[in-house]
Amino acid sequence: MGQLRVLALLLAIAGFAAACGDDGGEQESSPTTTEAQATETTVAPDPDGTTTTAAPEPTAAPVELTDSFRGVTAESIKIGVVVIDVEVIGRSNGDVEAQWQAAIDAVNDDGGVLGRSLEPVFAKYSPLGDVESEAACVKLTQDEQVFAAMGPLRSNLTCFTDVNETIFINTFGVSQEEFDRSQAVVIGPGALPARSAGINVASLVDVGALDGAVAVHAAVDATDELGQWSSALADAGVNVVSTTQSTTGSADVAAREAEMAAFSQVWQSDGADTVLAIGVGSGVDVVSGVDRGAFRPQVVLTNPSDFDPNLYRDLGYSTDALEGSVAVGFRDFQDLARTGDDGVGECVSRYEAASGETVNIDPTGDDAVNLNTTIWACQAIEIFAQIATTAGADLSNDSFRTAADTHGALTVTAAVPASIGAGKYDIGDSEPLLLTYDATADDFVALG
Repeated sequence: MGQLRVLALLLAIAGFAAACGDDGGEQESSPTTTEAQATETTVAPDPDGTTTTAAPEPTAAPVELTDSFRGVTAESIKIGVVVIDVEVIGRSNGDVEAQWQAAIDAVNDDGGVLGRSLEPVFAKYSPLGDVESEAACVKLTQDEQVFAAMGPLRSNLTCFTDVNETIFINTFGVSQEEFDRSQAVVIGPGALPARSAGINVASLVDVGALDGAVAVHAAVDATDELGQWSSALADAGVNVVSTTQSTTGSADVAAREAEMAAFSQVWQSDGADTVLAIGVGSGVDVVSGVDRGAFRPQVVLTNPSDFDPNLYRDLGYSTDALEGSVAVGFRDFQDLARTGDDGVGECVSRYEAASGETVNIDPTGDDAVNLNTTIWACQAIEIFAQIATTAGADLSNDSFRTAADTHGALTVTAAVPASIGAGKYDIGDSEPLLLTYDATADDFVALG
């Protein structure tokens, strides 16, 4: 036993000396590498009293980081960030660049992306028109040669993702057309309208809000939404007995009320138990149609603009038709901040600690409207860092796409749950917040 201990000690000393090497000579420079630690050799007694030395697990080969793609070096990844210049419309979002820097520092302080640090380049653009957003695209993609870009972009998204084949994470969301046109990966934080309709229908079916016969009514400008919801309802096997759509806008009140009264008769004659209102103003349409009659179906509202009981009274309608109604809502950043969401709280606290600026959950007067912009920064950086890490050391457009196609679940502030996969670059998977009208509270409250 004593001889074995001496032998183990000599081997350990020899290994340490070999690791240190000869420090008298000049070392050669080498690429940045990431290397896993070897598991230590273990010595354990056997049942017969002898000892057995376990073979060490193999050490992972070093991962070499190189200048693998435009904007990517062995040490860093250059990313572009677009910032809306809201001062031109008399508003302030606070120090937006500092908000992004706080989110970037959180990744860099934790080792970066497989050892590479994120280096931002900022480009401001005016929300008035499309000229400046295109200039921001040219600056970041052609002048700065960033690997990827992100932020709230109102227009010219395909200038990045198609014309200049640059990855973009748009915190404003992405349309199906933009997804289809993009050559590089483009990511949106929410669910595409068609997928969102499916999620909403499933939630409504789960709580029984679409049991029985359902009439579907769409606002005058909601043709696309009507198609998306109709497909989702059919897929879910909902019994849709009639479909109507307004042909007059809110400006001609008399014509709209006459049309809605006629539609109400159709719903009633078709035996509808529920009327599903789709699009902006559809709830007002439905209530105006049933307000002056005895027909009282359950109303399901899908647009937040219809959730204000005072709106109906201001237009001369009672709230009787809202009793027993169901509304499809969502938790915005303000709601999450007020209710103590851990991810939102961490994102906000980190920025406040780094900057000394207060994030205003309920801004008033001249307060900076800086909650959304702070959360957007956390979201985009978190999404990018996770996918880029999965892409591995050889970071490129192709490896990033492969990672996006295979990554699966993501951890993203204010988007729980979230995931990404082949053909699904809209990451939001959260179910809606279902509400119902409470006459005593005279407000919409959480359902059940």
